[in-house]
Amino acid sequence: MSKPNLNKLLQQKAELEARIQQTRNREAIEERKRDTRRKILAGAYVIKLADNDLKKLGNELISAGMLEPRDYALFGVENDSSDFESNRLPSD
Repeated sequence: MSKPNLNKLLQQKAELEARIQQTRNREAIEERKRDTRRKILAGAYVIKLADNDLKKLGNELISAGMLEPRDYALFGVENDSSDFESNRLPSD
């Protein structure tokens, strides 16, 4: 194989690898968007199950170890949530 052909093939290979990476990146972005949408819908459903009682839900999230102190204000709970056991959501 002559050098010009080899160089041309290497350039084509590099272009294909770049296109493959762009496609992978685009697919990853779309999957993150779908995942975010799922989380929003699931969160809305959970809030509805809690009868829109964000404090009760926040205490339940604390109980489950899913809520960090920096997020307590989002649910209107105090940093010392010792009363969360009495506000647990019913488990089916």
